[in-house]
Amino acid sequence: MKTLQKLSILFMSIVIFSSCEQKNMLIAEIEGLGNDTILVEYAPISQMHSIDEPFTDTIIAKYNKFEYNPSITEPIMAYFFPKNAAFKRLNGHPFHPQQKHLVLQLKPDDKLSVKGSLHDYYLEYDTNGSDFNKDFCKIRNKHIKNSSNAVQIELRIDSLRNSNEDNAIINELFEKRRAFDKLADKEELKYIKSNFDKELSAYYLCQQNLDTLMKYHANLNDKIANGSFKKILDGQVLRFKKYTLIQDAEKKIAKGKTAPNFVLKSIKGDDFELNSVKDKYVVLDFWGSWCGWCIKGFPKMKEYYSKYQSKVEFIGIDCNETEEKWKTSVADNGLEWTQVINAESIEKDASVMYAIKGYPTKIILDKDKKIVDVYKGETEDFYNKLDELLK
Repeated sequence: MKTLQKLSILFMSIVIFSSCEQKNMLIAEIEGLGNDTILVEYAPISQMHSIDEPFTDTIIAKYNKFEYNPSITEPIMAYFFPKNAAFKRLNGHPFHPQQKHLVLQLKPDDKLSVKGSLHDYYLEYDTNGSDFNKDFCKIRNKHIKNSSNAVQIELRIDSLRNSNEDNAIINELFEKRRAFDKLADKEELKYIKSNFDKELSAYYLCQQNLDTLMKYHANLNDKIANGSFKKILDGQVLRFKKYTLIQDAEKKIAKGKTAPNFVLKSIKGDDFELNSVKDKYVVLDFWGSWCGWCIKGFPKMKEYYSKYQSKVEFIGIDCNETEEKWKTSVADNGLEWTQVINAESIEKDASVMYAIKGYPTKIILDKDKKIVDVYKGETEDFYNKLDELLK
């Protein structure tokens, strides 16, 4: 009898304990939220700087509360925004200021709770259940009220865009907004300097400018440097190295200078070498399918390819995307001239060799591989120069 009573008490304890256990990854209560729709954008941390668009989701809040339980197998960064908290710009487009976002790192086994208040220009909140998110909230709450002044200034700038207001006033507002935007960077940098053993420092470092990242990256302990944010940090370090090499290369990419040779993979799968082109002018077109102006320029390029293909070797150099997207774009746009894809290796990267800072960039070489000129953006000057050279 006593045994049955003990088993019964044990069973009831398990039931009570289970019923109190949080079942969702996230439970949030935000005063002022009401019955709004929550717009969610998220990405696996390992893919944050490589995917074209974040994943999206929606949640329905009831009486200031909502729950979220995504099916994930690795850590993600998630950004939640109450739909009704958006402002409307003069052009009708919604403005979702980052100061009104709920930002969280979510891991597969997390049980997080959030409590906060939605104000006119910012969202204030605290988080329990994760050291990363707790520290993030502490740092954010130090500056968020002051940082939200940037939202009011942005709305003021928007109201003046189509007015006859003096540009000097708008420029002054830009400077004020920039000063408020920097408040977050300052607090985050303070945290980094004192917490090289914290995962949040790796996240913050990814948001800093490249000079700051390189200054402190080596101070992160091995566990953090090789943790969840390793891929992003390594990518930023590579960007910095490319930036410095581009600065050096810029001195060599000028009129009359000899163009550096390169060997890149062609769309046919073989190696294409610039110096294999003989007795022809050369046009190097640095582009990407993600670049709207590059795509807009193709009809004119096709016209000039048809006009001068016997005298000019047109070479499209696709940059910053996957081989699959490159090939699809070449086919979709009907590009018949030589197409190569840029190398991933920094030593063979043609965009670094040619100091490319923006897309499209077109470069004309003479028959001796001397640089005739460099054309940044989609410009008529490039086509006029071809006509002048080949008339």
